Amino acid sequence: MSIETAFYCMAFLVYFIVFSLIYMYVKKIISAQGFNSLSVFILTFSIFYFVVPFVQTFFISYRDNTSLFTRMLNQMSNEKVFFNFLIAATCLLLIIFSYNLKLDFKFKRTNFKRLTEDKVSQKGKGLIFKKINYVADILFILSVGSILVLIIEIGSLKDYLALGSLTRGLDKDPTQYISSSSLQLVTLSAIILTTPYLYMYLYRTGKGKLTMIKLIVSLTFSVLFLFYNQGRAPIIIFALPFLFSFRRKKKKGFLGLTIVFLIGLFALNYLDALFNYFSYGYYQVEEEDVNFVTKFLSEFSYPFANFSLRNELLSFVGHRYMYDYIIWPFTMVPSSLLNIIGLDKTSIVAVSTLNTEAYGYLLGVIPSGGIPVDFLTFNFYQLGYVSLIFICLIIGRLVRKMDEIFYFFKDNFPIKVLFYRLNFSIIAILNNADISAIVRNRLDVVVLFIVLLYIYKKSKKYLIQ
Repeated sequence: MSIETAFYCMAFLVYFIVFSLIYMYVKKIISAQGFNSLSVFILTFSIFYFVVPFVQTFFISYRDNTSLFTRMLNQMSNEKVFFNFLIAATCLLLIIFSYNLKLDFKFKRTNFKRLTEDKVSQKGKGLIFKKINYVADILFILSVGSILVLIIEIGSLKDYLALGSLTRGLDKDPTQYISSSSLQLVTLSAIILTTPYLYMYLYRTGKGKLTMIKLIVSLTFSVLFLFYNQGRAPIIIFALPFLFSFRRKKKKGFLGLTIVFLIGLFALNYLDALFNYFSYGYYQVEEEDVNFVTKFLSEFSYPFANFSLRNELLSFVGHRYMYDYIIWPFTMVPSSLLNIIGLDKTSIVAVSTLNTEAYGYLLGVIPSGGIPVDFLTFNFYQLGYVSLIFICLIIGRLVRKMDEIFYFFKDNFPIKVLFYRLNFSIIAILNNADISAIVRNRLDVVVLFIVLLYIYKKSKKYLIQ
């Protein structure tokens, strides 16, 4: 047996063991609790950092060569790919370990206390309902108003739907199409994506015709914003929570998620054609003679390829020393306000900008769009393996806290749509972990998380003793 054959056999055995353990562990979680935060995190992490290197190693003839990331990945040896897979697996193990670690530092299987919101007083439920209804209406008015102002300023609904494509990329200047004073409206309009989930929660809690009307209108404007944004993944992630919370008692296992995943992958070309129609006035679905494996690599290789290039990228960018965990609030403040306190916004450079420049340097090209930073690479940029290990432990505790809240509302059917929205947002966060980008581009998720924390805190306050 040659050394190469021995390596392939050993690598395949390791992959098989890891996939088997993940399958059994996640299946046990889903059987007991459905898709909680930990199960969604593990599955998403596995697709990006485990399945991609496995396919890259054992399906060599199907490798994709159409993107910067896959071309760089194809230049790596199988040994280097496997080594990076092992590091990623260690990171996931740290997250699971931290998740299950008790405060007395004893490692035990998680068993949340049976403290649920079914004992919340009627007075408390009424106050929470009124407050959330008030918040939802305020968010609805602000976001819909922002969208309408943008449509009026741009000139027409068609021009608004094309705006996302025309202004995306580092080489594009949005002020060519809208005034600089209206740029904040673009960020504010993203909050519309929060309102359908809040109105769905309110409608299921206390049915009302007015709430249903607001739900339908908010869904309409949300679809408009998603078409403006022209992101394929955001559309799929937006729809998933409604699909998974549609049935009251049906358990959702691997089969349901797999079907949704395959449908989403199949729909990518059709969404691209629709976006081209909004931007350029023609609709044409590209007939690609590409098999499923190659298509999978072209769509999902980025996080693992990015992490595999971490040392080369770091040599250009340098350590960030947790800088990106500090600057994100300033990226949300308009330049005019920063100038008042003596700060220049151009000096506040997010890591995603430097990551894009690093790729340009490595490949000898000028990237036309921004290249985001995945979860592992983002934290490796800070202090290398020290920050990577530390943040993995922190993430484990944060995911645990989310599941504690999830368990508290375990029997609350109306609120499940909020949980599924937050859980499925993990997909986008793992793909782009730059906090500045999360707060700016996923403002709807941030707002929804704050609302959920409010419901949780108030529900505990009004528990019947």
